[in-house]
Amino acid sequence: METDTVFEPGFENFKAPGSILIEGLPGVGLVAKVAVAYLLDKLSGRRICRFYSPYFPSLSYVRDGKLLPYFADLYLVERDRPLLLLYGNAQPATYYGQHEFCEKVLEVGLNLGVNLVITLGGYGKESVSDVRTVYLSSTSEDLIRQALDKIDATPYEGQIIGAAGLLMTMAGERGVENLSLLVEAGNTTPDYYAAKRGVEALVKLLDLDLEVGDVYEFSKSYERIVRELEG
Repeated sequence: METDTVFEPGFENFKAPGSILIEGLPGVGLVAKVAVAYLLDKLSGRRICRFYSPYFPSLSYVRDGKLLPYFADLYLVERDRPLLLLYGNAQPATYYGQHEFCEKVLEVGLNLGVNLVITLGGYGKESVSDVRTVYLSSTSEDLIRQALDKIDATPYEGQIIGAAGLLMTMAGERGVENLSLLVEAGNTTPDYYAAKRGVEALVKLLDLDLEVGDVYEFSKSYERIVRELEG
């Protein structure tokens, strides 16, 4: 069994040379998912394809009597350097499934023209700082130094679980530039403060023309995207 990729009409042979893949799947504090939902809401992405993994959780999620499928979508935000935003409501539930799914996502991304992979996530802590520290990692020390010149972050030491770590590692194995941004996350889910901090770091890192709103705006954006994409 393997992940099935279903492209939107007209995107089967689409290319986006020099694009950046940004991961936004659920994890600690839903930091990555909320951050990418905010980017989708503000930058108006177009869906390129949907990934269906047989290793997504076996339980079913129902809202207002309607069954909601587990999925991960890839969206295109057209810029001078295109963004490919990976947004979904699940990660595979097994070790093998995580690897197989990330291989498929990376395969599609590289075929599209991705040359930088950025993953996001929450770093769970009992007590968090007011500024919400960003922890930075990569398979390239040079890229870490370059990123530290642009954003206020701390080099990370420890494990990164799930797609946030695997996509970065697999990209590095293929000679593709990669970064992971983990943000201090508290006990609240979603942690909008951590998601906001992650987006602020991304905006500086990638020189995005985006004015980042307050925490209330993040909550409204997330509610809107969930209603539109998962309803």
